[in-house]
Amino acid sequence: MTTSRELGIVGKQAIALSLTVVGGFVDAVGYIALFQVFTANMSGNSVHVGMYLGQLDLANLARPVCAILAYILGVVITRIVMEVAARSDFQRIASFTLAAEAVLLLLFARANPAMHLGTIVDLNSPAYFSLVALLAFAMGVQTGTLTHIGLLTVYTTFVTGTLTKFSESLVRALFWIWDEITASTTGASDIVRRAAKQTDVRDTLFLASVWSCYVVGAVIGTVIKSRWELRALYLPVGVLIIFIVIDMVRPFGIEEERHQQGISAS
Repeated sequence: MTTSRELGIVGKQAIALSLTVVGGFVDAVGYIALFQVFTANMSGNSVHVGMYLGQLDLANLARPVCAILAYILGVVITRIVMEVAARSDFQRIASFTLAAEAVLLLLFARANPAMHLGTIVDLNSPAYFSLVALLAFAMGVQTGTLTHIGLLTVYTTFVTGTLTKFSESLVRALFWIWDEITASTTGASDIVRRAAKQTDVRDTLFLASVWSCYVVGAVIGTVIKSRWELRALYLPVGVLIIFIVIDMVRPFGIEEERHQQGISAS
């Protein structure tokens, strides 16, 4: 099998940040259109499950439960596909998983449910639950496609874990800076140069960028949806097509395959 030169660490970071924008975009569009159901942020849906159970509101309970189950299914199937690709030494698996995500987003964008003030009217119809499942499954696929960048684990569809890792890296970076300042006999410019290569400092900046990209994606998604409604998802579909082409030339899913192989070997 011909081996293609994989995308480097900087390239993977750019892909991850761009996919995070997509995640924030899709989550915002879905939250508005599907009436307060997250399709990527399962922490929010889990809170809604608890609230509806506490209120014995079984009618609304089905909505976040549907999203959670579809998301889990999307992640599980994608990780199975990644495992099969790892065992078969297939490099361009991200092209196929992102293509599947693009198709799901396209189906959502082309749906034509009755809407009022930007929200689907009938929250109990089979069509509504189909759309919830479509979008949540698509976000599960994206989550399972790219999670490992170097030694970092990064999720492109939610940022709670990212904020935790950011905080931990920030504390280590601050202590490193303090130790450098107190022990160094050189000037501040030299410390800045070393900081640019220090792992915790770089991880802190990258993780902050991940969170920022998710917020930016949500902002863009909200604005575009107010003009295009569900067709707003044509924009992330276009972005995914670009990444599919990139993966065909410079595979970026190889690191995921290596991680799967490491799990299998352990």
